[in-house]
Amino acid sequence: MSPRYRMLATDLDGTLFSSEGGVSPGNREAIRKASSRGIPIVLCSGRAPWEGVAKLGEDLGLNYPGNYYICCNGALLVDAASLETLEGFYLPKDAAAKLISTAETFPERLRPGWIRMCTTGPVYYWSREPGDLTYTSRFGLEELPLPEDLTKVNGEITKLLFLSQEPDFAFDFIRKMTPFCPPEALGYLMPPVLAEYVSIDARKGNMVSRLATRLEIPMEEVICVGDSYNDLSMIEDAGLGIAVRNAQKPVQEKADVVLEFTNDEDAVGKIIEKYLL
Repeated sequence: MSPRYRMLATDLDGTLFSSEGGVSPGNREAIRKASSRGIPIVLCSGRAPWEGVAKLGEDLGLNYPGNYYICCNGALLVDAASLETLEGFYLPKDAAAKLISTAETFPERLRPGWIRMCTTGPVYYWSREPGDLTYTSRFGLEELPLPEDLTKVNGEITKLLFLSQEPDFAFDFIRKMTPFCPPEALGYLMPPVLAEYVSIDARKGNMVSRLATRLEIPMEEVICVGDSYNDLSMIEDAGLGIAVRNAQKPVQEKADVVLEFTNDEDAVGKIIEKYLL
């Protein structure tokens, strides 16, 4: 007998979002139907709450008491109604300092053009072109120069981003950093321009499992859907792990189901209609 699935955790970029960056009417309607039946639809993203997750949740009607967001690749479990962080896995400051100092020794092509450190307080940045306050202009969040002494950073580190416009930077940077990566840190590929580091415990699959326990839902009754490398853990851990058709090949290889639909074809909505309604 097939299990009755009771929860869906969905990635955003490349999965729920179309290539144009929005949520299609078909996905919206399916989410509305599932929510009206009390089925948790959990936004599960590499983004921080203020990087559009909270706003999207409100737009989709998911910001009700008893629902949750998983943010920063599993570093944060956030109450969808209050936006309070309920659980957090943070990158130690000494581990972040080692990653930054090691990156400074890399060949020119692998040295990041930008570094951003997201915390539970401000966002810190370093740029080869000073004055790049992207997060301030986009999200209204305080953005400060990255100090050399990370003990002066206010708040806990949720993620550390290395960015460059060099071709294949993310793959090459992660590969180069691997033998030097502190054991407390975990690197994620965000190809082609972003390499991201979080706590070793910050995995989407880990936080989905913790949320399922909180909701008293067995993981066998949880669906996870995604498209990229940071979705692998939740796709592997879910009762039903689904890759959209545009997913990276390693993600498709680990999924229980590879959809015939892409993120531009209401993939998440079709999953909800087939398995949850």
